[in-house]
Amino acid sequence: MATHTLRSKMIKEHQFEQLVREEFKHLLPTIIWQSDDGCYQVFDHYTIVSNPQGYKVYINDDEQGYFHSTRTAMSWCIADKYKQYNLARELLTIDNILANVTNDLHVRVGVANKCKNSQMRENIETKLEPKILQKRTLEYQLNKCVNRAKYLQQKGFENETKRFGSATANKTNR
Repeated sequence: MATHTLRSKMIKEHQFEQLVREEFKHLLPTIIWQSDDGCYQVFDHYTIVSNPQGYKVYINDDEQGYFHSTRTAMSWCIADKYKQYNLARELLTIDNILANVTNDLHVRVGVANKCKNSQMRENIETKLEPKILQKRTLEYQLNKCVNRAKYLQQKGFENETKRFGSATANKTNR
């Protein structure tokens, strides 16, 4: 009985999704939504899939990149959508370097905390300072890239608005 109910529910959800796709197909290239399984469908072109270590971005079934936050994965999708391939590459590279530096720091701090010898702990902590500065720099660079992607997305929304309203907006009777 429960299997029949579950199957019926899945069929209804599929039918609803098909109906929405048909009715709003002209809007799909601008929509971001999260499905029941936790995946993000982005601009009807990208899929962001969560796993315990991070987020994978797919176009169709082809993996495009692995990210450590949805924010960065979404920014990559925006950059790719607007053909800003250098920005997309920067997002992927900086995100992965930042994750490596963060993991390295986490391990070294753990080693320092377990040291019983205070001199050795102090030496390890001193050697961590450049890594901490590197991490801050990478976070700053990643935030700049994310903000550039946000700007692209906002600019895209404004262009869509202008297209709909520009037919009669700037005409004068002279």
